Amino acid sequence: MAPVLLRDPESGAGCELELGRGLAYAIEARTAAVAEALLEQLLGQTDAEVADAVGGTISSINVLENIGLPAVYHGRASVAALEREALAIFADCGMGQEAVETMLRKRPAELAPLEKRLTGFVRGLLMRPGVLVFHRFLEGLTRGEMARAVALDRVYRARQPQGTAVHLLLRDMPVTEPACDRRLAL
Repeated sequence: MAPVLLRDPESGAGCELELGRGLAYAIEARTAAVAEALLEQLLGQTDAEVADAVGGTISSINVLENIGLPAVYHGRASVAALEREALAIFADCGMGQEAVETMLRKRPAELAPLEKRLTGFVRGLLMRPGVLVFHRFLEGLTRGEMARAVALDRVYRARQPQGTAVHLLLRDMPVTEPACDRRLAL
């Protein structure tokens, strides 16, 4: 697979990512605007999904419906299999079935910060992405929540061994560093 070239629109600096080799990247952006521009470039890839700090949910439907909507629409999961697969992913993330079932009935506004991220992460995984972008995923979490959030990379790896994980971070943010094969700064 050909490498993907990302460019900082402000400075013109760039970096290459090798896709389809099971690598994880941490890219530190100088500004929020640069992080957004890099996100747009990454989402231009055919099978890219994003897991971000806000979860990207629709407020008028519950968590299960939010998680399932893209996968069902794009034919990646049947309605019948959706809840079962979502429960399995949440279990891989370390959540018990009762806690997950309670969370799936909530509306997005009722979710705690880590639950919002988990919702977006599971929604993305249901799409079976070749590229999963963790966009400013750790910001605003406690140290303990950050440790749990960083561990989600292993869940992605187990489900998409050849997939590429990209952690878009703001430079100089006091966060728990995700384990990555390559660290880049733009």
